[in-house]
Amino acid sequence: MPPPRVGQRATAHAPKPERIISRMTVKLRRVRQYGGAEPGRTLMFTFEGGTRRAERSLNSFIDKDRVPEFEGEEAWFEVEEVSGKPWAFWRAVRRVEPPGDA
Repeated sequence: MPPPRVGQRATAHAPKPERIISRMTVKLRRVRQYGGAEPGRTLMFTFEGGTRRAERSLNSFIDKDRVPEFEGEEAWFEVEEVSGKPWAFWRAVRRVEPPGDA
């Protein structure tokens, strides 16, 4: 007869590493709060395209905490789409020079 189980396992499952889905160079635009208690506060950043699952959306969004600080309202960045739970997200990796055709 096997011994009785002692509740949960002794070791937890190892977390899965992040997986990069895609990378590209885009112009990020700052979206600010107008009015309210904190006018001028950065809410998020947007760029054209990017999301392939929501084809009806013209813009993709990046959380303000996932973009390095920069001056001005827009700048060029290398961004990457990261596989995450419960859904994938975008983050800015580094600031770059604009492409030649921009």
